Amino acid sequence: MRTDLANASLPRAVLLPGASYHGRIDLVAVDLVLAGRRPASTLDDDHKLYAIVMRPGPIRAKARALGLPEVTVARYLAEHGGGPP
Repeated sequence: MRTDLANASLPRAVLLPGASYHGRIDLVAVDLVLAGRRPASTLDDDHKLYAIVMRPGPIRAKARALGLPEVTVARYLAEHGGGPP
């Protein structure tokens, strides 16, 4: 599956403590992929962008879990500031 992160967007909804969704982003699915317990192909581009920007962890580990080049992960992390939108 080819991804196009250029068209991905971060949610603007408020993230409540204990929530399992942030807007339409399934936080459980993101965490399962980053933990290596689910394949990256189960996430769409918005979920992958969320994983890159909003979840802690080294660039190399995120890139490996998401099936993306490290350069791509570093670029999107830098572009979006590595924090909430």
